[in-house]
Amino acid sequence: MRGSAVVGLILVGACVAPFAEVVELPPQTTTTSVAVANPTTSSTVATTTTGPLPSTTTLPSPLALISPSGVPVPILRTEGRLHTVLTPCGNERPLARGTPLFQTDVVIDPGHGGEYDTGATARSGLPEKDVNLRVALALQELLTDRGIASILTRTADYPSRLFVRARLADAVEAKLMVSIHHNAPNGFRSETPGTEVFIQRDSAESARLGGLLYQYTMDAYDNLEGVDWTAAGDAGVMTVLNPEGDDAYGIIRMPETPTALIELGYMSNPTEARLFSTDAYPYVAAHALARAIEAYLGTAEQGSGFGPGRTFRPLPGISANRCVDPDLG
Repeated sequence: MRGSAVVGLILVGACVAPFAEVVELPPQTTTTSVAVANPTTSSTVATTTTGPLPSTTTLPSPLALISPSGVPVPILRTEGRLHTVLTPCGNERPLARGTPLFQTDVVIDPGHGGEYDTGATARSGLPEKDVNLRVALALQELLTDRGIASILTRTADYPSRLFVRARLADAVEAKLMVSIHHNAPNGFRSETPGTEVFIQRDSAESARLGGLLYQYTMDAYDNLEGVDWTAAGDAGVMTVLNPEGDDAYGIIRMPETPTALIELGYMSNPTEARLFSTDAYPYVAAHALARAIEAYLGTAEQGSGFGPGRTFRPLPGISANRCVDPDLG
């Protein structure tokens, strides 16, 4: 899947520019895009029309691009028709074509990706990176149904470094970012799911987002039968700080965007892993996350599940020498 993408999924609900490519337009014309529902896929496609443009009208500068191959990348600077973008592995590359992105409500971060950063792996061989992406794609579809614009930090099985994911969320001025994960190693046998949500230190908005993600996920899981759950003794919503007192996880520490990381369950628990491998599961999880996001954006609800927090030093994310960029097209 490396370097591939399904444009119909990537563009769903995203705040895209009113033109199909990054081009320098003649001074007396403009291009306008209209979202048209596709009745067979429930996605949106862009149709383009051209008409006269008053000489005083200027188009806004895009904040990020979806490359021709479907890879979202933040824009670092623009000179004429050429954009310099930050690739998923953190390299600067020139890009003259792509779908421009403006302000976006939600950034969805499917954790891990690529050959070396697989995340947790179930006994069956199912990698966490694939489950995270399936949930993320389902979540984007459901947010679109609610009229909430979103983009993904990765759209296929390729690596993306943590600081690039954070930079993308900040670049598109997102109202929130949700990082989707599934946990390991096993906790203890539990009557209730071991969902954990990690939030930003000293951020009331991150805490509220985390509380809502936890509350709605637990509500959704309460309707599932036949799952032998596992949980850590302190499962819930918490900060995780390193010994220096900073947010331990880079995807929490780096962005200015209000962000929460959710560990939806345990890949290392065989009964949970079987659930995660089903076709229905991504929509069960995504429906809970979509409800939480909708509540965050439209209400003053605070959520539930708050705990005292942990001190922990996680392993670093994928390094530059193990990160291979996807083809941008």
